[in-house]
Order: sequence, then C-alpha cells, then structure tokens
Amino acid sequence: MSNQCVAYVTDVEYSFPTILSALQARKFANPETDVCVLMSEHLDNFEELKSLLALSGVKLMDATEALHQSLGKLDGSHFMGRISVSTMAKLVLAQILPDNYTQIIYLDGDTQIVSSLADLENAFAPPGKFFAARDYTSIHGLLQNGKDSRYFNAGVLKFHRDGWIGPEALQLFATNPEACDGKHDQGALNYVCGSSLILVSNRWNFPKQFLHLVDMSSLAIVHYMAHPKPWHGTFFPWSDTESQVYIDLRKTHPAYDALYRGISFDRKVVYKYRSMRERVRHALQNEMPNPRVQTLLAGDYVV
Repeated sequence: MSNQCVAYVTDVEYSFPTILSALQARKFANPETDVCVLMSEHLDNFEELKSLLALSGVKLMDATEALHQSLGKLDGSHFMGRISVSTMAKLVLAQILPDNYTQIIYLDGDTQIVSSLADLENAFAPPGKFFAARDYTSIHGLLQNGKDSRYFNAGVLKFHRDGWIGPEALQLFATNPEACDGKHDQGALNYVCGSSLILVSNRWNFPKQFLHLVDMSSLAIVHYMAHPKPWHGTFFPWSDTESQVYIDLRKTHPAYDALYRGISFDRKVVYKYRSMRERVRHALQNEMPNPRVQTLLAGDYVV
C-alpha cells in the first residue's frame, strides 16, 4: 500500500474542476502515489463516477459522514456565498484518510498540474512540519517593497499526518474565528503554524495573477484562486490552452459534463471587460518575464 497520496476535497459545486486537477495529478505523479478525491456532499451518480475515475487511476471516496462529524458543529454563518465548509476539510484530513497515508499532499480543486510532481513527492515532510508556498498577498508585497511576510497560501500543502496542525487550527476557528482575519482555514493555519512551516517555491502553488511574469514551463502547479476561473473561459493572464482542458474533459463523458457549473452571462461580460482592461494595462507597462522575478517566484528549490 502507498504511504503517500495527493488528496482533494470537494463539494458538488466544485467537483468538475477538482476532477480535472486530479486527473492531471494522476498523469504527473509517481504511479506509487495515490490520487484521492473526497466528496463532502452526496453525489447522485457517485458510483458511476467512482468507476469512471478508477479507470484513470483516481480514487473517489465518500467522506460526507466523516466530514460532517468533524465539521458539522462549525457555525454555518461563516460559510456563505462562494465559501464552502469543505474548505475546512484539509484541517482534518489526517483523521479521515486511511492510516497508510503518512505523507499527504493536499490540493485545492481550482489548481492545474502542468508538470511533474516528483520533487514535491520526494521531499519528505517530517512529523510536525508542513510545506506551503507564499500567498498572493505575500508575493505582491515582496515584489512591491521587498517585504516578506511569510504568509502562506493553504491551497497546496504537504504534511506528515503525525503532528499535523490542522486540528489546532480548526479549534482556533471554532472558538476565535476573528483571529483568522476572514480567511477561514488559511487564516487559522497561518495563526497557529509557528515553526511548523517550511516555505517552498511558488512553482508548487503559483497564483494565476502573476502568470504573465514567468515562463509557464517552470511551474508545476498553477492555482486559479479567486474569480474568474479558467473553466468559465479565457481571461487575462491565462490563454485558451488553460481553458480548453475543461472543454475537452466535458466531451469525454456525460458524467463529467453533468458536473459542470457555468456562470451567468452578465458575470461573464464583467470578467471579459476586466480581462481586456488588464491586458491593455499589461501591454502599456510592458510587463515581461524577467530572470529576477522568475527566480523569486518560481525558483527551483524545495526548502
């Protein structure tokens, strides 16, 4: 049995992009690393989808009951609009995943795997430690004024199941959510991490906002945090290539297509306008990839 897995947790709303990322992870991960998608909500065609994903080497698991037991007591008022309670599931993964997984790589569903995961897989996370990369806000501050806050993004994590700080972060959120600064799981993890954090290169969790500043071939995981999303269309700074993979997946099987959730025409128009505005600004400022930014954001280092 494998001791390492790439794990996702999704509700029904985010199941389509999550499955796309999981299939990409299966392609770029070592065959000995399991790729698991945990459902946090009931899915009508669960068995059909489970069998379909198994053909591609991805394990679909029903975690609804286990997650309800772990997260059901959280105040639902904190999870309104676009935020789902399933975002907190990463905090309790060590309690839910099978015991054989000691090295756990967690990925948000709005990620794309674009190259080999081998270096991340081979990097051992010691008990009580975890790997994470800087958040968009930290990178912005680093580029603007050279100030490094070390505030990390919780969309890509690697941790040892022994000593994982997730339960401590969950307890903080449950008793003192104000301390999380409105960032839910991410705020809680940053608050309690202390010396457990090992910062890694953003090539393992690259914010979409900076795609125009680096060579895409240097990245392994791209994180399409915030809206708009690539499964809803092509918006600056990504290209048609990053959106086309979702269109292609929808065509491969009706079960995948049924999971797709679109956006309203009005919202798409707004996103197109913003995209055009940003593209023009980028052209006027002549923002181009450069070696300094490339090294800073996507340097080939683990620790």
